[in-house]
Amino acid sequence: MKNKGFVRFLVIVLAVVCIYQLSFTLITKRVEGKARTEAERTNRSYKDVIDSLRPETVFNLGFAKFTYQECKQQEINLGLDLQGGMNVTLEISVPTMIRSLAGEDVKDPKFIQALEEAEKDFHGQMDFIDLFKQKYQALNNSNKGLGLIFYRKELKDVLPNQFQSTNDEIFAYLKKEAKSAVARTFEIVKTRIDQFGVVQPNVQLLDNGRILVELPGVDNPERVRRIITNSAKLEFWEVYRNSEAIKYLEEADKVIALKLQAAEEAAGKSSANKSDSGSASPAPVAVDLGSTDSTIKPLIASADSSKNKDSISKPNTGTDTTEKLTQEEAMIKQPLFARWYPNVNEDGTQWNNSAHVAYVHHKYIQFFDSFLNDPDVREVMPANIRFKWSYKPSDKEGNYFMLYALKTSRGSQPALDGDVVTNARPTLESNGEYKVSMSMNTTGSHEWKIITTQASEQTPKAAIAIVLDGAVYSAPTVNGPIPNGQSSIEGNFTMEDAEDLANILKAGKLDVPAVIVEETTVGPTLGQKAITAGLWSLFIGFFSVIAFMIFYYGRGGVYAVIALLANLFFILGVLAGFGAALTLPGMAGLVLTIGMAVDANVLIFERIKEELETGKGFKASVKQGYSAAYSSIVDANITTLIAAIILKVLGKGPVAGFGIILLIGILSSLFTSIALTRLFVERDIAKGRETSFSSKATKNWLKNANIDFIGNRKKFYIISSVIILAGIVSIFTKGLSTGVDFQGGWSYVVQIDDAKNTEEIRQALKQNIQDNIEVKKYGTDNQYKITTSFLISSNDPHAADSVKNTMMRSLSKFKTTEDEVLSESRVGPTIAEDIKFASTLAVIISLIGMFLYIVIRFRKFGYGLGATIALFHDVLIVFSVYSIFKGILPFSLDIDQAFIAAILTVVGYSINDTVVVFDRVREFLGTHKYETNTAGVINDAINQTLSRTLVTSLTTLLVVLILFLFGGEGLKGFTFAILIGVGVGTYSSICIATPIVVDFIKKKKK
Repeated sequence: MKNKGFVRFLVIVLAVVCIYQLSFTLITKRVEGKARTEAERTNRSYKDVIDSLRPETVFNLGFAKFTYQECKQQEINLGLDLQGGMNVTLEISVPTMIRSLAGEDVKDPKFIQALEEAEKDFHGQMDFIDLFKQKYQALNNSNKGLGLIFYRKELKDVLPNQFQSTNDEIFAYLKKEAKSAVARTFEIVKTRIDQFGVVQPNVQLLDNGRILVELPGVDNPERVRRIITNSAKLEFWEVYRNSEAIKYLEEADKVIALKLQAAEEAAGKSSANKSDSGSASPAPVAVDLGSTDSTIKPLIASADSSKNKDSISKPNTGTDTTEKLTQEEAMIKQPLFARWYPNVNEDGTQWNNSAHVAYVHHKYIQFFDSFLNDPDVREVMPANIRFKWSYKPSDKEGNYFMLYALKTSRGSQPALDGDVVTNARPTLESNGEYKVSMSMNTTGSHEWKIITTQASEQTPKAAIAIVLDGAVYSAPTVNGPIPNGQSSIEGNFTMEDAEDLANILKAGKLDVPAVIVEETTVGPTLGQKAITAGLWSLFIGFFSVIAFMIFYYGRGGVYAVIALLANLFFILGVLAGFGAALTLPGMAGLVLTIGMAVDANVLIFERIKEELETGKGFKASVKQGYSAAYSSIVDANITTLIAAIILKVLGKGPVAGFGIILLIGILSSLFTSIALTRLFVERDIAKGRETSFSSKATKNWLKNANIDFIGNRKKFYIISSVIILAGIVSIFTKGLSTGVDFQGGWSYVVQIDDAKNTEEIRQALKQNIQDNIEVKKYGTDNQYKITTSFLISSNDPHAADSVKNTMMRSLSKFKTTEDEVLSESRVGPTIAEDIKFASTLAVIISLIGMFLYIVIRFRKFGYGLGATIALFHDVLIVFSVYSIFKGILPFSLDIDQAFIAAILTVVGYSINDTVVVFDRVREFLGTHKYETNTAGVINDAINQTLSRTLVTSLTTLLVVLILFLFGGEGLKGFTFAILIGVGVGTYSSICIATPIVVDFIKKKKK
């Protein structure tokens, strides 16, 4: 062996670097263990103890010192599925940006129609502005028109043609704005997350304009959503006193009543016509009248919002006419008054002097919003009145929100915009309540003084509403001028609320809303279970392979095991060095790498054994064995490398993590299997000792195998055709179970102890959720996976909370609490489309890539054809099994990202097997070029490699089976696909791919 010194040097350098990188993980685990002990001893929380240790030096190397925080940042990064936490994908709302740039008063019907159609037809693989352009051009043949909508004076440098700007110029301007909005949003979100105080956060700007946020260890998803999606648009508004606003609302109430009565009459006539004529007539527009309960007597918090008292009162409506009507009549004839509780004194004699008008139950908010923005209703009210809701409920039960009437100035603008705020900080008041104090710049301070002076000089004194993201946080009465630009936001904040709000305001507002399109939250309990299951499967798989290799190859097996240990060590060191995350599929990749890493040694050892059988000396056999095996090893690993790269590039989250592990594992195993084992064998030669490559029990296994694979090929074709045909019939009749990744929706893993079966849970959920619901058993500990599409297309920022609350309300009969929700995920419709597209593309690219590599490497079209047909064969059989056994096997057989990762792994493994067989076929055909019985030569080549094929398959199947049995519920479907695929791939490389090459050669000769 040449360059033995260099190989030794490289091994030592790699070992030192890996020890250095892995030492940070050992140090952090030691510190965290001591912190837990200290927390128990002093009765403090673990978080407080570990936070106090962050700046302390815990690792001293002499030439460098590291604090706990620095060590934590350099340890092996566990994926969220292993340590718990939250993963969120954001995208900016381009339609909202376009509407904002166009202004509120756009009346152009073509513009409105084109934008609405674009929103309806948009999916993730499109550029929204290109789609909007296409829709607008279909309605407007001219290249002019949008300039009149979008041009503003401040855009004279951007759009020099001003109102005469062409539509193409406007679309180019919109694209530029969208790109800038993404960059601004990324910077603001990153700043907010940096202030959040999470260890090892990851905020990335993705190629498709989306933003990925990963927060390890986070257990409060609602707080995270608020931090990263709140626009932080702060405004200060003048208000109408409730006694003033009620006059306009009384007029609005009359108009709404007429509309409801007209709708009711139309519904009555339609029913009468249908009954008289016996034919159906067009249905009237449906109007939500809300509840028609005979009485509504809620408990309402004190009317004085500025004081935020906890006192409870039952204000009456203050209107005699309402009480003379039944509740049903009032719902139609006095629609606003029947649906609110006005902000009056406790005796109901007069209005409280405050900014908020009434208390409204959350189920009526949509009714109020709809009618108070109706053009006919707005005509009877002042043009400068705007209605807003309080940001949180006013009662302890969380049902009633306060309605405010705000007064616009300067057109439709607030009195002062929040951009003037330069600093914000949480402060604790003497009464024990938290608020957020703000400071303004010079311009803002001047404007604020004028506004507060005017408000305080009114009789009675006026209030100023502080509005954040469209919701009123407080509306205090102004007692006097405020000259120094100081203001504050109150709202019964906790310390955490106040800190988050202050940080959001300091980071700046999001000009364009950021929408969560994908989200995954994994609780620490499920994460710990995944780690335990993964470690057990790694441990059992590793020692199973060790036992088998030593049993089968003797001393050579021992050297292969040492190489395997070094391989595992190098993989973990590289992971730590590059900061790559170790995910649950990544741990599966480690176990799979163990099984596949022995393949190179198996190839080498089998070739050495063949050379020894020809009568060559040991040294010459070793040299020839390593040399002859190189070609097969390189070919086999390059094809698997193609699959790993595709997984890394097109995969997301844990799937990409699996690709990274596979990629590192292939490169590392090539080095350790070839170079490291040869060092040991060469050492034996130097000592005059021959390394054994078999044990007494396995010495003659498969030595003279002579199975007629080629002669029986038609039988194999029939067997495969029957299975695939049955699978195709099943796919078209029974279908496939698509996971939430592909169909979009919400998915929860919940511990439910009191349920008898999945159907009982589904029926309980159906009481409150009418959308599609799937309930599947998840593991053996009364855990269930619940999937639904309920509200998945909603743009409501509180949709996640609404869905979860609805689910928990449905599960209350089983005494299930929120602590028993072990994980939750959300995949929006656009993300689901993206995942389907990327997955399909990944499979297609891998098949094309394999075909091209085989054709180029073997320079024969027949080899490429045989390999590609075998790959299609393997993929179709795995899909067939997943369809045929759907609902039969006691675990999920979902088609999702993990399944596609398994398919690509199967493709890589199958082609690996096929390449080794093809390599030997090519070699035999070269040495028997004058042999007329080509089929016989090829059959001999297959039998010659049978030992290697079966040994590699057995080791891989062994570790995958262990993964399947012990790897936990999260890996069941993934490992089952690999289990089937590895078995089918071994069969196809011998019984399908090579026979097709034979048939192709025969056809070509004819």
